Amino acid sequence: MSKYYQINGLKVRVSDHEPNTSLRGSNDICLYIRSACNELLSIESQIEAVCEKRGYEISDFQEVINDWKDGTYDMHTFENANEEVDNDSPCKVVPDLIAQYRTSNDEKLKGYSLSRFAKHFEVKALSEKTGVSQSYIKKYFNIR
Repeated sequence: MSKYYQINGLKVRVSDHEPNTSLRGSNDICLYIRSACNELLSIESQIEAVCEKRGYEISDFQEVINDWKDGTYDMHTFENANEEVDNDSPCKVVPDLIAQYRTSNDEKLKGYSLSRFAKHFEVKALSEKTGVSQSYIKKYFNIR
């Protein structure tokens, strides 16, 4: 869920997730109550950073600051009480996914060899044959 504000012609969105622009249109400013790693974020500091970067007056955002004072909300603010909270943080899963990706690509490249001076067309041909990205092939074979 999200909460929206209109401030000096700007659409300001406070949420716990990325926006679905096809559903509600775009926003001028997006503020988040939690990070991708499920860490609580400060709405006040985000507003300060946006105002400093874009030259806005922080006093214009007083309504948002009043609604989202630090310590008055937690990262589950938008969740229903009946929903179960998944304790698995996305950040804990990422290293495993990267390792699986590398292992899969390494397996696909076994039995192939390229000189570190291989030409673009050779890298491209191997990429098309194996389904491994050209950038991964270049790193794998140390091609410059």
